[in-house]
Amino acid sequence: MLEIIAYFVIPVLVILIVAYFYVETQRRKVEEENKKAVILRVAAMKDNFKADMKRLVEQEILTIREQELVYRIANNFFVFQPVTVNSLDYCEQLLKNVINAMPTDGPDSINFELVQGQVSLFVRSLPASASGHNAAFYRNELPELIKQLADSQEGMYETESENSNEESQDHVSATAA
Repeated sequence: MLEIIAYFVIPVLVILIVAYFYVETQRRKVEEENKKAVILRVAAMKDNFKADMKRLVEQEILTIREQELVYRIANNFFVFQPVTVNSLDYCEQLLKNVINAMPTDGPDSINFELVQGQVSLFVRSLPASASGHNAAFYRNELPELIKQLADSQEGMYETESENSNEESQDHVSATAA
């Protein structure tokens, strides 16, 4: 009876132990690959945001100091928040919204000083310290700041188009007279 146990139980135990370690090793590899993918995604997101900020500096919409302050939005996002797929998606969308809310007019624009003032106001509204970049800021305050910046841009373009319509109407009236 002991011979049967020795012939079957010991090899089965060895096979189970080897299988356990194999499965555990595979699970760790998958976890490491997922971590690397997340790290690469965050790095790409930050790099893209930084490149967009650099473009705005080149267009003279942002100063270098303002660029650094705006970049903190991306850099501090995961300081007080967990890194999950949902938070990655949310961060990515927020960064896109910041870029989309920024004006595209360069220094040749009629309203360039107004544009710079609106962007400066947005930048001054951002938290000065890393502790201000908490989950509440990203969920509540930042979307509101982005909305205000986008609305100020829309309001400026509406005013500009109204002024150009008035000028063209005045020109038509003067031509008709």
